[in-house]
Amino acid sequence: MPSGLLDGIRVIDFTQALSGPTLTRYLAELGADVVKVEVPPTGDITRLSQTVRDGRSGYYLSVNRAKRSLCVDIKDARGREVVLDLLDDADVLAENFRPGTIARLGFGWDVVHARNPRLVMCSISAFGQDGPLAHHGGYDGVAQAYAGITSMNGEAGGAPIAAGAAMGDVLTGVNAVAAVLGALYQRERTGRGQWVSVSLLEAYMQAHDSSIQSFSMTGGEVVQTRSGRFHPMACPYGIFTARDGYLFICAAADRHWRDLCAAMDRPDLAAGHPWSVRASREREKAAVNAFLDGWLSSLASRDEALALLQRHGVPVGPVHSIDEVVRHPDLRAIGAVQTASDPAIGSLDVPGFPLRFSDPDALPADGPDGAPEAAFLGEHNHEIVVGRAGLDPDRYAELVADGVLVSEPVTTRPSRQR
Repeated sequence: MPSGLLDGIRVIDFTQALSGPTLTRYLAELGADVVKVEVPPTGDITRLSQTVRDGRSGYYLSVNRAKRSLCVDIKDARGREVVLDLLDDADVLAENFRPGTIARLGFGWDVVHARNPRLVMCSISAFGQDGPLAHHGGYDGVAQAYAGITSMNGEAGGAPIAAGAAMGDVLTGVNAVAAVLGALYQRERTGRGQWVSVSLLEAYMQAHDSSIQSFSMTGGEVVQTRSGRFHPMACPYGIFTARDGYLFICAAADRHWRDLCAAMDRPDLAAGHPWSVRASREREKAAVNAFLDGWLSSLASRDEALALLQRHGVPVGPVHSIDEVVRHPDLRAIGAVQTASDPAIGSLDVPGFPLRFSDPDALPADGPDGAPEAAFLGEHNHEIVVGRAGLDPDRYAELVADGVLVSEPVTTRPSRQR
């Protein structure tokens, strides 16, 4: 029976943190068999980061679901050979080390391509595999700053503010998914794999909507920068203040402005008034934004304002706090928030898988408790090394005894005994 679009695709995953694990999480949730290669003694750096309970990191559990864990010392020649054996019949190798590191570890493109010409290798980095910035390391915030995104966040005249979520890491991971699937599709026609690469910097560059173009088209006269709660050009477009919270309202287009005027019971502002023309609203942004803030403050609550605006077709959203997101029934109904299970800590809420398909066999069936689980460190060493790579059991025992293969105890709550 089919178990997903990528059933039969084998992935060897060297990635850590978020951008690379986002790529391999998507591949795993599409049905690929993902073997996450982790290095002893601690494995992926996120196993020890953020909120940790009973030795389990929520960060790690969220982005490494549905993967198998192989914990192996790849600095030992015997450990490297185990991984090379797995690569001989793999379809994808994913890594997000600094450029050159994967080659120094013994798994560079020339080595793996020679052993397995059908292999697709995906490299994720901060600044690309070549060029003047390639040798620099970097994380989401560094690439965001380089790309000019950070310069546009914050209050006018104040210090720039980094985004509160790792959007660049996730966008880079999604770019990598597109690159890998494209390479796999071409391989089906040519029989040849290839090396694809994506970078955080270039992912963030794709997030610019009008700032780059506006600067270029005006000969440098328009430089989009920090403008606080409101969009620097469109109006009304931004975060507005209700009595007990905030709403993001996007009513810059004339038709949405008319909808907003109907919601406010102010038809006089929708026709014949200077503000009925978009260009006029943009010239008088401060007055328009202050007027809308004042109207919202006359209503009893954020949610009353939200319901009123939605009834009139105004594009609007509540500025939810994290606790509201986790508990929101509508977000759970569409699967944006999902409950995952873990043998050690029980259940935890995680972001759901965002792709939808009409074919019910496109995705593997969820486990009995919802989203698939994340592995313990080295949990699948034996089934991967002996069962898949075919290593002799005595040889396997030797590698365990010598510390080349490492695993942590798999703890199970009494209610989840299996």
